[in-house]
Amino acid sequence: MQFKVTSAYYDEESKYLLYTATGERDGARYTVSSRVKCLKPPNTPERLHMVVLLALTDQFKRPSPSGRRG
Repeated sequence: MQFKVTSAYYDEESKYLLYTATGERDGARYTVSSRVKCLKPPNTPERLHMVVLLALTDQFKRPSPSGRRG
C-alpha cells in the first residue's frame, strides 16, 4: 500500500488525529478522510505516517459493503 498524507490536524483536547490520505492499493486509487484516537501526540512526520498507516491498514481489513475484503 502506497499513500501520502495530504492533510493532518491533531486536536490536543480530544486527542484525535484528523487526516486525509491519498494513494494506491491493488491498482485502485483512493482518498480517505478519517480520524483516529492517539495515546501520544504524533509530533514527528514519521510518527504521523505510522499512525495513518495503522489506521489505513485497519480500514482496508474490513469487509466492503459488497462483502468482499480488499
